Amino acid sequence: MSIKHLVSTLSLTLALTFALGACGKGSGDIDAFMKLDTDKAAAFSAGADCAAKAKSVGDWRTKHTAEYKALQKKLNEQWGKTPPKDVMDKYGEQMKANKKAVMDTMFACSNDPAFSKMMDDTKTE
Repeated sequence: MSIKHLVSTLSLTLALTFALGACGKGSGDIDAFMKLDTDKAAAFSAGADCAAKAKSVGDWRTKHTAEYKALQKKLNEQWGKTPPKDVMDKYGEQMKANKKAVMDTMFACSNDPAFSKMMDDTKTE
C-alpha cells in the first residue's frame, strides 16, 4: 500500500468528522452514516492477517462506498465543517473507535500486497 492510500483514508476519516454536523435535522442521515461507518470499522478489524482484512474491507467497499460517500456529501452540504456538541456527545466516542480501527489496519497492512491491490481495485472518485 502506498502513501496515497493512507492519505485517501485520512481524508475520508476527516470528512466523516466534518460530515456530522448536527443531530437534530437529518438525524436519520447521520444515524445511517454512523451505521455504515461502524460497519466499515468492523470490516477493517475483521480477520487475523492483512489478506483476511483485504477481503473484508474489499467486500465492504464494493457494496457500500457509493452510499457512504453520498451520505457523507449530503451531510457536508447540510451542516458544514464543524460537528456541533450534540453530535460529538452522541457519536464522538464511536467516531474515535471507528477511526482507530481503520487507521490501525491501514498502518499494519501498508506494505501488504493483497491489501494494496484491494485498495487499488476498489478505489472510487
